[in-house]
Amino acid sequence: MSTRPDFSLTQLLYFATIAETESISEAAMRLHASQSAVSSAMQRLERQLGVQLLLRQRAKGVVLTPNGRLLLNDVRRILRQAQDLKDSSSLLQEMATGHLEAGCCSTITPFLMPRSLARMEVAHPRLHVSVHDTQTPFDLLRNGVCELVVTYGFSSAEDIVFTELATPPLSALVSESHPLAGEPSASLADFTDLPLLMLSLPHTGAHHAYAQRIFAHSGIPMPRVIHATGLESLRGLVSAGVGFMLTHQPHSEHTLDGGRVSRVPIADDHPALPIGVLTMAGVRPSRRAELFIDALRVAARQVYEPVRGALYEVDAPPPPVRQVRPHRVLGLA
Repeated sequence: MSTRPDFSLTQLLYFATIAETESISEAAMRLHASQSAVSSAMQRLERQLGVQLLLRQRAKGVVLTPNGRLLLNDVRRILRQAQDLKDSSSLLQEMATGHLEAGCCSTITPFLMPRSLARMEVAHPRLHVSVHDTQTPFDLLRNGVCELVVTYGFSSAEDIVFTELATPPLSALVSESHPLAGEPSASLADFTDLPLLMLSLPHTGAHHAYAQRIFAHSGIPMPRVIHATGLESLRGLVSAGVGFMLTHQPHSEHTLDGGRVSRVPIADDHPALPIGVLTMAGVRPSRRAELFIDALRVAARQVYEPVRGALYEVDAPPPPVRQVRPHRVLGLA
């Protein structure tokens, strides 16, 4: 036997309003509904509950039956609880406290997330953000793991909304011994004597397709591709002179193995690749998500926008970070 009620909150609201006004027509006016709709809803409610609730008196309105009077207090209690639930939901939307689950593409995380999390800790210390390092952003959203995901604007879907944060310029990452290391800019064709180094990812296809578009747009054959796992592994291969990388990120010149790399801006026109936030279409972001998106937007301007002729504002310090107690650590999941 199903425990799901057959009646609706709307029917209960109609009943409570009729009890208060003692008139179906007056209740309909107060509820901005037609008199026939209110009357039909009450007839259905009586059938669904199996009791008569109203005595309809010609030209004198309606009065409650004894059963109607007994049920009225319960109906009012249910309506108050429904309003409390609505109020609580609205409060949750506006709260700057609690926990937010966010995802971020692994090649963006080390550049954008430290500043964003530091800013959140200062501005909203009671709002805790956990970041899931990912290469499967759509899955995190559709499975309900994360409310938002930061990634590249390779593609979208009908059920996903992409909000752009920044569109950074493209650079080549080469070893410090490369002839063009330290140059203010160079052409893409200047690097194709070396293999192109790319991350081996669960969804490498989108990255590979974008690289193909870049070379096709410049009319240059795409060089041989060498895949490796891990961003620092790629940077180590670059510093060793094995190949070059294409990147939109402000990489440090030092690698973990003690080597050095040089970032050379690409002067050629090329297809843009924005960085932004994915959210589910038709779902209003919570207040927590909105605040974090604001922090991401500020961090993106600091990291990616040109400042005083420089390609990136890589030396601008993040906001000061308060001491974080162990049980409030902002983690990378």
